[in-house]
Amino acid sequence: MAPDVKADGMRADGVKGEMTAKRRPGAPPAILVGTMNFGGRTPLEEAERITLRALERGITAFDTANLYQDGASERILGRALRGRRAEAQIATKVGLRRVGGRPEGLGRERVIRAVEESLARLGTDRVDVCYLHAPDPETPIEETLSAIDALLEQGKILQYGVSNFASWQILEIIARRDAVGKPRPAASQVLYNALIRQLDVEYAAFARRYALATAVYNPLAGGLLTGRHAGPEATQAGSRFERNGVYQRRYWSRRMFDLAAGYAAVAADEGMSLLSLSYAWLAGRDVVDSILVGPVRAEHLDAAADAVGRPLSEEAARRMDALYRDHLGTDASYAR
Repeated sequence: MAPDVKADGMRADGVKGEMTAKRRPGAPPAILVGTMNFGGRTPLEEAERITLRALERGITAFDTANLYQDGASERILGRALRGRRAEAQIATKVGLRRVGGRPEGLGRERVIRAVEESLARLGTDRVDVCYLHAPDPETPIEETLSAIDALLEQGKILQYGVSNFASWQILEIIARRDAVGKPRPAASQVLYNALIRQLDVEYAAFARRYALATAVYNPLAGGLLTGRHAGPEATQAGSRFERNGVYQRRYWSRRMFDLAAGYAAVAADEGMSLLSLSYAWLAGRDVVDSILVGPVRAEHLDAAADAVGRPLSEEAARRMDALYRDHLGTDASYAR
């Protein structure tokens, strides 16, 4: 039988649900192990090494999706956690896997089938959190939520969350759920890093107001904030940017490289790497309850876990904010 989740984010079996817990004041954000690379750039043996390293460090939250590597990520994660499932929390995401050349969407039958298929690949009877991977404008949200309720009642998912949803879309769900006495989304996953800060316009205040646990992804801007890439003239073989149009459009421009170079200068003055600076910056943002780290190797996980515990000086944060304002060319916002 699936363990219950109590109001404080602690499961009845004693395993804390870092994926849906708000960060305590003064504490660093939790690390979530993102497994998008499992079955791709990260082969099985290294994926197992990453999983073991995480558990050894007390990092027990693992995030995957049925979309990742066409399901291979889930299969590999399930294998890596074999015999240690009780020590871990698993989140998966549904709604974006390609079915017949299109995203599967968030229709009731699709969501239920997707979760059941994910459970089979993971080799488990439940996931701790099921995320709606992205909004589906073609499906009424009530239909999607009816699938979530069925899965909750069956114990196949313990909680649910949203990913890539706007504040107003999440608030609409909250209002509908409150009206019928059903559970709200337990967490939200959003894009946020020192280069991409749209979250600050309104989402951060929204998440505080509604006590919504927030996990951020792309903490290193796909690798641009590692300092490994010299410039936008040519992508590096084997990197996330190679043959990846989404990441190239998101980050691969001279302006982004210039901003990253400015941050690198701040990092040098602080006596730290650009990677460490980027994680420390995120750790200093109160909207960040947890950080999704997508390690290709176990050493990447170590670097992230070590960096989030190092405080960033106020002067470094101020300089980074000034560089970002110069990058935008304005500090104006449509909302105050």
